Amino acid sequence: MEVLVHHAEKVQQMYDAFNRGDISFILSQLHKDCIWEVMGQPEIPFAGIYHGPDDVKGFFEKLNNLVEFKEMVPEHILEAGNNLVVTTGHYKGIIRKSKKPISSIFAMFDEFNDEGKIVHFRDCYDTLSVSKAFRK
Repeated sequence: MEVLVHHAEKVQQMYDAFNRGDISFILSQLHKDCIWEVMGQPEIPFAGIYHGPDDVKGFFEKLNNLVEFKEMVPEHILEAGNNLVVTTGHYKGIIRKSKKPISSIFAMFDEFNDEGKIVHFRDCYDTLSVSKAFRK
């Protein structure tokens, strides 16, 4: 059996791009009809389901306006088969308005099509602690 790791390498490049603020690179990896899901309670303004690169760009703009990330560390990037990559890691940041810190472990899922574009992304993290940081 041949194992390909090209999707995992691309996901690592996307985390590197996020950490240097290169959101355009991330957007270039998305299929035009991708679905981008970010879990969260209503108190988390960036939580939701986004459709397509333009909508995802709006997500990143909203996220940047709300959160200053101090650390985004992928610890494990695993090819799960069927064009699925699972990444686990942790992040730390500060809610810009409240100045409250946030931190969480995460599991992020990237599903690719046969052309190597992301068709579905899902972000799972400690939504309760993040929602508390957004409360006044």
